[in-house]
Amino acid sequence: MPILKCPYCDDEDIEISYNPKLRQYTLTCFNCDNYIKINARQADLKCPECESRDIRHDDLETVCGECGMVLSATSNYVGGFKIVLDWGLIL
Repeated sequence: MPILKCPYCDDEDIEISYNPKLRQYTLTCFNCDNYIKINARQADLKCPECESRDIRHDDLETVCGECGMVLSATSNYVGGFKIVLDWGLIL
C-alpha cells in the first residue's frame, strides 16, 4: 500500500525518492523533518509524463522504462553542459 502521509505527524507534505547510494527508497517529511526508509511497494512511484510504474534505477540516474524520461540524476552537468530535469531533481 502506498504511503501518502507521514507516519509520524500525519502530514501530507512529503517527498518520496530513491537513494542510489543506499539503494533504498526514502520518505522525507517537511513538517516534522523525519527521514524514513521505505520499500518499493510503499513508494509506489510512477512517471509524471506517461504514468508508467516501470521506474529503473542505477548509480547515476532514475529513468522511466516506458518513455525514457530522466526523473532524477546525481550530476548537474553532462558533457560540460548544465542540465535541467523538467520533472526530476538533482541528487
